[in-house]
Amino acid sequence: MRAVGVVNPFTQALLLRLVSGWLALLVFARLARVLVGSAASESTGRMLFAATIFLWFMPYLSVRFSSENWSSLAFFGGLSLLPMSDDDDRKSASSMIVAGLLLGLAFMFRFQIGFALVGVAAWLAVRRRVPFSSVLPLALGGLVAFAIGTAVDAWFYGHLVFTPWRYFDAFAHQVKADEFGVSPWWFYFTTFLTVAVPPISLILLILAGFGVYRARNNLMTWAFASFVMLHVVVGHKEMRFLFPMAFPLLWLAVNGWESLRARIRWRRATNAFGWITGTINLVALIIVCTRPAQQFLPAWRFLYDASRNAPVTVYVEQRSPYDMEKLKPHFYDAAKLTVRIVPSWTELNGVQVGDLVLQRHLAPPPRVAGFTMQRVFRAFPDWVLRFNVSGWEGRTEIWSIYRVGGPGKPSS
Repeated sequence: MRAVGVVNPFTQALLLRLVSGWLALLVFARLARVLVGSAASESTGRMLFAATIFLWFMPYLSVRFSSENWSSLAFFGGLSLLPMSDDDDRKSASSMIVAGLLLGLAFMFRFQIGFALVGVAAWLAVRRRVPFSSVLPLALGGLVAFAIGTAVDAWFYGHLVFTPWRYFDAFAHQVKADEFGVSPWWFYFTTFLTVAVPPISLILLILAGFGVYRARNNLMTWAFASFVMLHVVVGHKEMRFLFPMAFPLLWLAVNGWESLRARIRWRRATNAFGWITGTINLVALIIVCTRPAQQFLPAWRFLYDASRNAPVTVYVEQRSPYDMEKLKPHFYDAAKLTVRIVPSWTELNGVQVGDLVLQRHLAPPPRVAGFTMQRVFRAFPDWVLRFNVSGWEGRTEIWSIYRVGGPGKPSS
């Protein structure tokens, strides 16, 4: 992008998300068509593809330019080329090579997808009993992916290095993952119930449970089960680790619905509950599609735009606005922006007209004798802040940015 003049990091991020979303639509559409062949009815495939578009968290996950998302897309792209059920015709050698290439790239994008590859290998060997002649081209494609990944790693490291081993050595032998905390085995289940918005989350888990039983012999189920179970065993847990399994979760939930809907007797109650759940989903969908995932991103964009043409100094209390605890991202850095940290606003001095002051919490702007403060940015619109239900504003970081002005009546 820089080579063709696209240097704005926010434009770069937008283009990467557009590419990610486009690939997600292609992969999910193909996989939905393939899965129809192993489903009880074609409505399963149509419902599945609709869910990938309209379920509130799917657009957010699908456009992320991240290792989890691209590993997931490569993995399911490769999966769609494998014999998904016992009724599938034998795949050609070229299809198996491409499948192996995509599965290998999925592993190189994010090594944890190897947990799902364990389920794939077990299904091919135990359930499908794929002959060695078909496994050979699959392995060949995987080796090509390894060669590509190793070459890229050597390019960036400056010398030959086998990154899967280094990762395993750091996080398994040295147990460095535990430095980030250890969670109980049920963490993913209880956390999902909260973050995926009830009652949607509860419905998905219940339906997925029935779906696992209904599609217990399907390749997708084996990959999903091995991935989740092995992540449950690992001590350090984060919800983003399971992002790659969002699509098979929907696949299992749709299968569970297909197996249950014929048994449902209270149609009116079910339809009413469906309308309520659908409304909640629509509200959540609108929010995630119109608001950034983190409020500091629009603040970073404002700082980038404010300092794009001329140097600008921003004052902030205690820590840099780009300091995210253990992480210090540099992708959105503004080259002409100078960050000055003060221990407290009472020690704010040396400011000049045109400087910026960033405040993380709702409060009157800092006062500096002889200067005024004009608010030029706030992470939340004013109308939202009129509804301080249960005092949420006091518990939430609400970023505001002020521009230092000369003597006069201050505005906020």
